[in-house]
Amino acid sequence: MSNERAGWLKDIEVAQTMTTNKMSGVYLCPELKSSTMRIGQDDHAEHPSRRGNTLYYRDGRTEKVTL
Repeated sequence: MSNERAGWLKDIEVAQTMTTNKMSGVYLCPELKSSTMRIGQDDHAEHPSRRGNTLYYRDGRTEKVTL
């Protein structure tokens, strides 16, 4: 049992030495910068959302849909 415990302690020691060191420098996150603008990317905003039989416009108006 003590050999098994010694193995665990050795593994924990290795993990601690690998994960507790801080990285130096500044990371600017280039992958989180805004993406490229795409033509027509906001075209959806001019159309209302439909929930059930009601159209909801961005300016607050609502219209009932009749079939």
